[in-house]
Amino acid sequence: MNQWPIPSDREQLQFLKNIQRLLDEGSFVASYKFALLHALADLALLKGDDTGAPLELTTHQIATQFITLYWQQVRPFQGTRGNPGVVLKQNAGRQAGVINLIEAAHRQSAGSLYRLQQNGQPWQSLVRAVAATVRTMPLWKLQTLGSERLEFLYANAERGDSIQLNPGVAYCFRAFHPVLCGLFQSAWVTYLRRTNTSHLGYTTDLQEFLFGHERASLDVYKPILREVQEGACFYCSGALSPSADVDHFIPWSRCHSDLAHNFVLAHRGCNAAKSDHLAFERHLESWARRNSDLGVELDQRFEAAALIHDVNASVSIARWAYSYVEGARGQVWIKANQFKHLDNTWREFLAS
Repeated sequence: MNQWPIPSDREQLQFLKNIQRLLDEGSFVASYKFALLHALADLALLKGDDTGAPLELTTHQIATQFITLYWQQVRPFQGTRGNPGVVLKQNAGRQAGVINLIEAAHRQSAGSLYRLQQNGQPWQSLVRAVAATVRTMPLWKLQTLGSERLEFLYANAERGDSIQLNPGVAYCFRAFHPVLCGLFQSAWVTYLRRTNTSHLGYTTDLQEFLFGHERASLDVYKPILREVQEGACFYCSGALSPSADVDHFIPWSRCHSDLAHNFVLAHRGCNAAKSDHLAFERHLESWARRNSDLGVELDQRFEAAALIHDVNASVSIARWAYSYVEGARGQVWIKANQFKHLDNTWREFLAS
């Protein structure tokens, strides 16, 4: 018998209700708590599994996710009332300290998170500083609701360098990841609208600015992928035109991952037909084999182009995404308008 059984339906429902209580009843004087919830969900996807086991996370890991989440948000936002571009306030008072740290790092690295991560001491200093804030602020205040402590995510026993997600919590974060991150992002956007009214006006594109990605930024992948794929569409093997699309193999809508190994080059028609669906087993096999057989070459190319990559993280995300669809008895895309129900053969292509 599994030592850590998955949460029952009732326990999963209670988890969702507790998350809603945090969002409804929690005190949010800065956006840190939204970032923390998002970071915990992302780390559960990257580090957890599909059992009900507890999951230990370090403040270093949480800080790294914080930096990733805020990296795009420290760019100046061009307001809609004639205001010059400003970095949005993530605090009800002065700008949040973590934002100042990340904004400075963003400027010094010319906006390249990859270059910053490769620049040993500055990167480690930033992570340590953010981790210190995480320890003293949101991590130990997240589960406080007025006079009540609702410690359903992790125990607040002491302010150490790590926490342990309670049994079943990582499973629930993984099982409901798209829904939960949608909730966290929506609440985050609402908060920033309140704290930045003079700059935002009636803008409608704040969600995309905070959590989207720029299609033009994907062009840097094209020459690498075109050569690796020998000029052929990843999905149909037809010859690629200059207007080919860089496609997220695991769709952006399912997990906001711009890790380099997740990209393939495809005909616009194939990309449009696949849309937000997962690709069927044979496509998955080709993707996994490419990343394995060309691992060294891809790493070298991505590093030379200063592109963030982590093949293990990409595989973990893929494993989660396919497990999610299998559990929902969902369909995967084959070609054009053809779909099929996912079967369990996908697991052999993503074996640990």
